[in-house]
Amino acid sequence: MRLYKINLPLADHHSWRQADTAAVARNFIKEKWDFFLPRIDNMTYLHSPDLLNKNRLFLAEPPVYQTIVAVFYRFFGIKIELARLVSILFSLGSIFFLFLIVKKYFGFRVGALSALIFGILPYNIYYSRTVLPESMIIFLILGLVYFFDQYLWERKKGWWLMTLIFGAIALTQKSFPIFMSPVLAYMAFRKYSFGFLKKPSLWILAFLMITPLALWRLWINNFPEGIPPYDWLFNQGNIRFTGAFFWWIFAERLAKLILGYWGLIPLGFGLALLPSKKEGWLFHLWLLMVFIYISVFAAGNVTHDYYQIPLVPILAIFMARGTSFLLEVPGRLFSKTICHLVLVICYLFMLAFSWYEVRNFYNIQGGVDLAGQAVDQLTPKEALVLTGDSNDATLLYNTNRYGWTGGYASYFPNNPETIQKIIKMGGDFYVTTKFVDDSSFGRYMLENFSLVKRTDQFIIFSLRK
Repeated sequence: MRLYKINLPLADHHSWRQADTAAVARNFIKEKWDFFLPRIDNMTYLHSPDLLNKNRLFLAEPPVYQTIVAVFYRFFGIKIELARLVSILFSLGSIFFLFLIVKKYFGFRVGALSALIFGILPYNIYYSRTVLPESMIIFLILGLVYFFDQYLWERKKGWWLMTLIFGAIALTQKSFPIFMSPVLAYMAFRKYSFGFLKKPSLWILAFLMITPLALWRLWINNFPEGIPPYDWLFNQGNIRFTGAFFWWIFAERLAKLILGYWGLIPLGFGLALLPSKKEGWLFHLWLLMVFIYISVFAAGNVTHDYYQIPLVPILAIFMARGTSFLLEVPGRLFSKTICHLVLVICYLFMLAFSWYEVRNFYNIQGGVDLAGQAVDQLTPKEALVLTGDSNDATLLYNTNRYGWTGGYASYFPNNPETIQKIIKMGGDFYVTTKFVDDSSFGRYMLENFSLVKRTDQFIIFSLRK
């Protein structure tokens, strides 16, 4: 299922973010591997014109995922399907870790059901093959939980080391793994009670896991022009806990997009079941921390549907518990036949309705791939390109050139002043899939610059005299 349309051009849903990730990996091959100064294709300011980003730095997370993709590129060529394959492999590893974690606490059947649900949710299938580090992050988090649990109960140095490796990498990648800290602390509490606070090995583990993140943050502060803005992710527009917040997160995303409405039924049964002494409130705390993360980064979660990816593993666990309960309900309370029929209907409708939403994610932006191919074929490799679609870097990535993103919501809007500014900055070509001949800007371009190529889907101008 994850191989579906794996060879699509990078112009599908959320390609604007995928383009930056893919550009870093590609530039590791085109230029050189520089782990501490990853570069995208875009020279547009990340913050304001006061902070020029001529070196195209992109200092979000350490480029671990991009480095792995670059290794594939080195051996097999720069092909976007290889980047997607890396994400897929991490997702398959996540399925395995999820099964091992759940199997320990709830047995084989619930573990297998959790893995199955995680594996077949259309939302998760799509995002487990995007060129984003999220698939790797889920893999690292689940591996962290599994190895830490093994270490607590078996006290082997190998488990401690694997916990350190998975935890240290996960914490550097995104903010969500930090919210798993109370979950890990609760696991230690379940083993040692408050005595876990007196365990030097746990304190050393925590210190070493957080150190790479601290060092990375100190390092990138030397290059503020390359740090993407992030303040808006918290509560832009005071969206947190408003009606719109709850509607987007719980109705539009959780109920509709992820669970196709009908997945709420097995989820509800799973949530209603009392925890056993074995797991305590471990998984409820896990779910709570995911919602706390969503609430802290309220604007980011409302704006971007991929921010809810951390929900998937824990939802799969509770859905599996609810499903297992409905498979074995006592006959004196429920009709087993009806329960089994309800489950079949729930899962068929869940997959159908969720897929109805997700299938559009695979559609590509019209003309972007063709415009990019044309620029790549018709312009010199060293040419600098201005795109005119928007501040979305998808078109620029597909040109395989360095340059600037212009147009709607960009620091370089489509007007004569922008063109003159880009020419002074060394720009060679302008390309867009959104061109209007009888607009003032359209007439300006047609009257002053020569056409390189024009189709019904894109237009390319030379900015050279």
